[in-house]
Amino acid sequence: MALISCTYVLFFILAFVADRLPLIKIMRKISALGKVSLETIGSTHIPDSEKQKILLANSGTIFKQSLIMIALVLLVLGIGFLLTLGADVLGIVKRPILFDYLDSATGIIISVVSFGSYFLLKKIYARARL
Repeated sequence: MALISCTYVLFFILAFVADRLPLIKIMRKISALGKVSLETIGSTHIPDSEKQKILLANSGTIFKQSLIMIALVLLVLGIGFLLTLGADVLGIVKRPILFDYLDSATGIIISVVSFGSYFLLKKIYARARL
């Protein structure tokens, strides 16, 4: 029972952390820059020299945003590792046992349910506040 509870709490906290980070904003920006780049390539009104400058600027921005997104994902993973380390130190559950459990079908289902329940509760709370 402690294993299921620990998994649920771990992923609930990770969902909270991931929700606070601008991951979606970064993905939208990368997607928008990709669309702008495609429009630039297909444009007949922009000279090739200008297209090169625009595409170079867009690719540089996409690269920077991708690095930021990688850093944020690594931050979430680091927090998850620290949480599992804390659970191990406190004697709640041993890390190898928890990681083995997360590799199982049950662990994956509990993780998805926990992550989804965070966003469901957030939506219910937002509606209640209106």
